[in-house]
Amino acid sequence: FLHTSKLDNSAADDLSQGFLPLGISIGLPVSGECRVDEDAKEDSLGLRGSNVARKLCDAITRSHLPVRVTSITNNTVSALVAANHADKTTQIAVSFNHGINAAYFESLKNVECLAKNSMSDTVAINTEIGRFGSISKQNTQMLPLTMWDRRIDRESRHPGARILEKLVADQYLGEIVRNLITDFMDCQLIFISESCEVKPISKEYAFHTAYMAPIMEDTSVDLASVEAIFAAEFGIHNTCYSDRLVVRRLCEIVAKRASCLAGALLASLVEHLGNADVSVAVSGVLFDVNQRIYQDAVETMEMLGKEGCSVSVVLQARCADLVGAAVNAASF
Repeated sequence: FLHTSKLDNSAADDLSQGFLPLGISIGLPVSGECRVDEDAKEDSLGLRGSNVARKLCDAITRSHLPVRVTSITNNTVSALVAANHADKTTQIAVSFNHGINAAYFESLKNVECLAKNSMSDTVAINTEIGRFGSISKQNTQMLPLTMWDRRIDRESRHPGARILEKLVADQYLGEIVRNLITDFMDCQLIFISESCEVKPISKEYAFHTAYMAPIMEDTSVDLASVEAIFAAEFGIHNTCYSDRLVVRRLCEIVAKRASCLAGALLASLVEHLGNADVSVAVSGVLFDVNQRIYQDAVETMEMLGKEGCSVSVVLQARCADLVGAAVNAASF
């Protein structure tokens, strides 16, 4: 990249610092010392407990690159930085992707471990909100779960962890719907035909969350979109109208619960800040593929919000965290 962009050693020598500042956005929780949290169960790179900045700096030094790492931040914190750079009233950023997370600006005096730091009046807090409701020996179940929720949690890579995420995130909503559909099929409530193909729909995570929006939005007389999806994706043909109606309703129920939880999450962060006027930046593939969930989440937030509190919601682009990392680097 440096070579193709003509940012080689000679270009770096022209800079006053003698190096190119690099801001990193990473999808893992990191401490102030750039160390990845030991409880980062979603880590697939084996970085738990390690100092990411040191590893990266060592690699840069070995390659003799004119680059210096100036910041490493969680991607939701980076998105918050980008949103605040564009609009100073933005104090909260929430991402709804395959996982969920939220970050906000807190007054430094309220953060005991950083209270003596006088560099800034505020600090960005990475909440790791997806972990809310996690079940352990010390922490019993906090969120109401259905039998389908418990099944998905039990069969996941990390049972008992990130319960809220498993109720809201794009990675899981389609799987909840699929489990409902297959159980309805086992009870012979839908798709009763003997010629019905069951193997494709029985495969874990075969029903993508992206299918939910066109099913929910199908208002045609015969629910043609529902029929087309099940015929093309799962080989289930000759579905009757009542089958399609049940499937649409299942999608609506799962989506509505997710949007209510998402809205409650947003409202709780706004209430915590206590500001009369605040902007909230939201992003993520979940809202990209399902506008209904986004709209219902915003409505729930407004319904739960305090009277007289003005909250504006901004939908960020997917690359917002990279913009935030660039802002961090430019601020060095």
